[in-house]
Amino acid sequence: MHPWEAYQGIYLHIPFCQHKCSYCDFISYQGQDGAARARYVKALIREIRSYDAPLPVSRGATVYVGGGTPSLLSLEELAAIFHALKEKGYLHSPREVTFEANPGTVDEAYLRGLRALGVDRLSLGIQSLEDSELRLMGRTHTADEARHIILLSKKVGFTRLSCDLIYGYPTQTAASVEASLTELMALGPSHISIYGLSVEPGTVLSHNLRQGRWILPTDDETGNMYDLIMDRLVKGGYERYEISNFAKAGDKSRHNLVYWHYNPYLAFGAGATRFDGRTRENNPAYLAAYERGEAPEIECLSPAVQREEMIFMNLRTVRGLSLLDYEARFGRSFAFDYGPQIENLIHKGWAKWEDGHFCLTPLGMQYGNLAFEAFITTD
Repeated sequence: MHPWEAYQGIYLHIPFCQHKCSYCDFISYQGQDGAARARYVKALIREIRSYDAPLPVSRGATVYVGGGTPSLLSLEELAAIFHALKEKGYLHSPREVTFEANPGTVDEAYLRGLRALGVDRLSLGIQSLEDSELRLMGRTHTADEARHIILLSKKVGFTRLSCDLIYGYPTQTAASVEASLTELMALGPSHISIYGLSVEPGTVLSHNLRQGRWILPTDDETGNMYDLIMDRLVKGGYERYEISNFAKAGDKSRHNLVYWHYNPYLAFGAGATRFDGRTRENNPAYLAAYERGEAPEIECLSPAVQREEMIFMNLRTVRGLSLLDYEARFGRSFAFDYGPQIENLIHKGWAKWEDGHFCLTPLGMQYGNLAFEAFITTD
């Protein structure tokens, strides 16, 4: 069986947070009390129990608990969610179980409880190790709390730690980004995700930029940040395996590779999107609608859209697109389908052929979105 013929991952969305960050447009809700969280957990478990997957679920399917801030749920609530997955036959021997947590929301007992539930990887929303930047981002933690959660996680036995950083935010400089990155690497996470700032409509960030209260770094300044980040991570022993993701040997995110390899995945929760290879189902984003059990929106993807999406998801990775996988999945030749686009990207120095794969060069990864657009048809 090909990997795209079974669900390879399971995502659980926990849409609660203490305070919505100024840059965030994710589906999340602040100020919800324990009773609201309990209602949501009940609805989530009901969805898991009632959903009949049209494809088999791989015995090794990864699990990712994301948000929001999943660490606002109690260990008992998380245990009940995991039990529902096992009852349904969706959770067997996962290759990886990742849990997102924010500094300041967990203690040692909670982390030990996560390990007892089978969580073997933590994804920590650090974003910066400069307090002034954290305040501007609307983060609820301090730099000291970020340092503490990394050290505490390692103390209780989490050897697989991923930490996020943002660059290109208002007030950031190359020196401040370098300081955060240098200190973070010294703390020793096995995986680092670095995200260039994206200004999303409807966010506090977008509003303040429009009002002239905040100013973004210039393109040259963010370019310098990017070059510095690439240099420091490589020298620090982190291997780039996707546009924004870097890992020590053997510690790539197995769950996120499910997405980047364009394989099917299940997803449960408000606003969650699942994918079976041909169809996407988008759950209602509003809590009340989700808790009422309103049906998801269904999006049927044409063969052309499937091909395009597989190409640009695969091209996010250093491995790139396997010509054999493309042909096996679609019964067509990638080189025949996209000859002019391929030639153009190679001519620009943005792409190359390597060991039966078409992949972006480091320069192509710097201009990733422009490279992806070459494979999107307009008709």
